[in-house]
Amino acid sequence: MFTLDTLWVLLGIIIFAGLFFLLFIFKRKLKLSFTARVAIALGLGIVFGILMQVLFNEQTTAVNAVTGADETVVTLGATGESLRKWINIVGTGFTKLLQFVVTPIVAVSIVTAFSKTTGAGGGVKKSALIIGFLLLTTAISAVITIVIMRISGVNANNLIAANPSVKEPADIPTTILGLIPSNLFAAFSSNEVLSVVIIAVLIGLAYLVIRKESPKIGERFQSFLDTAREFVMQVVDFVIGLTPYGVLGVIAARAATASWRAITDLLSIIGISFVMMAVVFILHLALLWILGTNPIRFFKKASPALLFAFASRSSAATLPLTIQAQRKLGVSDANANIAGTLGTCIGQNGCAGVYPVMLALLVGMAQGGAGQSWNVWSMYFTIPLVIYAVIASIGTAGVGGGATNVSLVVLSFLGLPVELVGILISVDFIIDMGRTFLNVSDSMLAGYVIGKFERDINKDVLHDLISVEDADKARAAAAPAEPKAQNA
Repeated sequence: MFTLDTLWVLLGIIIFAGLFFLLFIFKRKLKLSFTARVAIALGLGIVFGILMQVLFNEQTTAVNAVTGADETVVTLGATGESLRKWINIVGTGFTKLLQFVVTPIVAVSIVTAFSKTTGAGGGVKKSALIIGFLLLTTAISAVITIVIMRISGVNANNLIAANPSVKEPADIPTTILGLIPSNLFAAFSSNEVLSVVIIAVLIGLAYLVIRKESPKIGERFQSFLDTAREFVMQVVDFVIGLTPYGVLGVIAARAATASWRAITDLLSIIGISFVMMAVVFILHLALLWILGTNPIRFFKKASPALLFAFASRSSAATLPLTIQAQRKLGVSDANANIAGTLGTCIGQNGCAGVYPVMLALLVGMAQGGAGQSWNVWSMYFTIPLVIYAVIASIGTAGVGGGATNVSLVVLSFLGLPVELVGILISVDFIIDMGRTFLNVSDSMLAGYVIGKFERDINKDVLHDLISVEDADKARAAAAPAEPKAQNA
């Protein structure tokens, strides 16, 4: 039998479905960009959630557990809570899909990284040095993030609900022992991401041996791996494509029960993100100064790439400018290409060092319930967090939705819920500008620092005494000629 409350819930579901259809029209008919649709979904979700508060809120009196005084508590009431549960199907479903893609991304990305290991000894050495530098700066970025988050006191307690059932990470020896997989299928089926990492590394090492001893088998596995990667990336693209609808569901359900404090939390997270990225960028400039390079000269030559990265929010799209800027800094063609290319998919300071570490701290602080919050500042949490961020940065930062994917992996490593990832996707395009700027800066820094280490920086190009083209001609003229083959 239909009651008035049931009719209200049904009407709410119909209106919410209409918003879904509106987002679909924006995509198919009006051809709005992905960012625009996510922004619109954020606005629609906030409006829908506020309307739910206005229509269904009920005030009750409860005793404050801390002060013992009576206080007024605002809830949605039975009707509003019923509607919120239906809407939450979308938000929670989207969050579950985000969790679903984590394990395949990790497995395929790591094995693919091994499959790309080719080239002569000199190229391998350069690649190893650049990768090492990128991962080191990612670890340093993670440490800076932890320190600033500790000082700032920013939290997301009003954005995400505490989950007392989530267990705090064990001590380091127990954690290390827990990484060793005992069952291949159990690791994948239970989303034990770190165990999957170890399995993927073993498969990658086995592939390198087999490729050397039996090239034909290696080629067949490479073909299978390329196919698997295409399928996985297509699934990831499909899930990321659902983001506007997921954001609508997540934000509507959250706004229906959120306070103005939640909005303040969101703005604080955006603000502290840019503060941390600015500090890491200053560290980049400080390192250049220590190496005897004028940071202002570096910034002037790097600014076209950095500004394009900020506007485009794509490290891959910025790659030609990244390489070009490095060449103007006197970096060799080999180092510029290797650093630029590797920097799009490994050790990104913004997407892997700052953002996922910040999210892990925010989610960790919200766990455990009242009076039982996690000690996220202990070494048992922070040391694994830094290590996990570095591991997650290998191969995952460069795929579609890079920072989102790395954040999902890091949170999964720690056994934390990924709800906050879905919430922050709504404002991700703002934070992503700074993240991409920082990623590209680190790529150029890696090429320059390794060039300094190898004593391979052309100071004449750096100080604008000659052009890059003239420097390349001089290098080619100075290179030893290859011996000519003698006729028999």
